Amino acid sequence: MSADPPSSQPTLSRRQLLGAGGFAALGAWYVRPSEFTDEQSLDSTVPDNAWPMAGRTPSRSGYAPASDAPTNEVRAVWQTDVGDPGFYLSATVRDDTVYTTTRNELVALDAERGTERWRFGKEFVQGGPVAIEGGACYSAGVSLYAVAGGRAEWKFKTTSSFSEILPVGNTIFIPARVGSSDGLVALDAGSGIPRWKATTEWIPLAYANDVLVGTGGSGVVVGLDAKTGEKLWELSRVGLPGNISSPLRFGPVIANGTLFGGTETLYAVDLQAGSVQWSADAVGPWMASDGDAVYRARDGHVVALNASDGSMRWETSANALTVVSGLAVTDDAIYVGVDSGVVALDTETGDELFAFRSDSTAGGGPPAVVGERVYVGIGETIVALEEA
Repeated sequence: MSADPPSSQPTLSRRQLLGAGGFAALGAWYVRPSEFTDEQSLDSTVPDNAWPMAGRTPSRSGYAPASDAPTNEVRAVWQTDVGDPGFYLSATVRDDTVYTTTRNELVALDAERGTERWRFGKEFVQGGPVAIEGGACYSAGVSLYAVAGGRAEWKFKTTSSFSEILPVGNTIFIPARVGSSDGLVALDAGSGIPRWKATTEWIPLAYANDVLVGTGGSGVVVGLDAKTGEKLWELSRVGLPGNISSPLRFGPVIANGTLFGGTETLYAVDLQAGSVQWSADAVGPWMASDGDAVYRARDGHVVALNASDGSMRWETSANALTVVSGLAVTDDAIYVGVDSGVVALDTETGDELFAFRSDSTAGGGPPAVVGERVYVGIGETIVALEEA
């Protein structure tokens, strides 16, 4: 796999590139990264008071270790209607701002009060939002936009739609067709300028410890060098990496150097070697892990497995939960996005701690846990919950 930028491209400064047209919509330009960007950083840490992407961190583990989130009855601190999302509302949070998307817009809300700050966009939304320093990224039409204060900072235009957006440090990974060539593109988060492009089409799913996990189709996961795009290993198993073709994007998670993924069977894969450590019968698309346990959910129930060997810890009663849409986990509770609300379960026993359901008959989105609050989309409304 070749991931090196061509040497024939011109030498341009970042300022020159951005000044040429306001956006870094460079298409197939792949300039040597050392000539216009900061050195690539793959720092995957996330501020304590943030839930900037699906699964919270690039590992997609859904784990928020420093949290005072509610474990008893809750109340809605605020509820803000944002508009029709088309499918479900997801909330990402950073720098006291909640980001979400409707069918055609990126919307920013004040995280404390729920008041609307700004809206951006008119194209059909494909993926995101992902909160980055100073703003958010999302894909719409065939482009990736970086937006701050309601204005586009840069735009990377491709020739085909995509929904996967994975930020790691100062790099954003997307699967992109540029011209007639499919590939995995690593963009500079500050400018939208490509750092490198892998010529083989890999969809970026998760990242940890310098390994970018991707897939090239059903039954295959790959480990890639996140600095170059070169393939480190490839693993084929039925059901891997998960049901990522779903609009809810049921992808794998990484915790403590282990990748967990699969549909009917749950596989634990060594992240560095790409070898299967164990497998277990644990059906369900949604997962989260605190490193000690792996939590898996599907419509009806949640199971907890030991991360070390896949043995069962506990399982909720069948059909106790309906239309599960996502998981978030802290040291004390698992927050399950369900139809029209959120249910919290005890991490040790699986017992219900509280349940919040609105009067809406619309579906609920995955929860985001930040500080003392849980943010969740229900129908066309973002709701902020605190302990009552």
